[in-house]
Amino acid sequence: MTVVSLLFIRWVNVFGFLSVVIFVICLGLAISAIALQVRRYRLGAVSIRAERGRPTPWAVLFLTSSVCLIALLGIASVLKIALG
Repeated sequence: MTVVSLLFIRWVNVFGFLSVVIFVICLGLAISAIALQVRRYRLGAVSIRAERGRPTPWAVLFLTSSVCLIALLGIASVLKIALG
């Protein structure tokens, strides 16, 4: 996500302010995903020690939706460059 956010900053001359907004959103998603993973790994380590595992559907949903959002932004940017 960080690499994608840096790619959008590279296209600041094509997209203008929208590129900066996408950069901030992608960077925020990357920071959130890292924070979520750290929390999940700590909970996972505790549950492994206690021999009780709990699924975390919100983490999977968050990561899946953020990856889909980044993919849609990338497709939209390619279409804008190609057609616009």
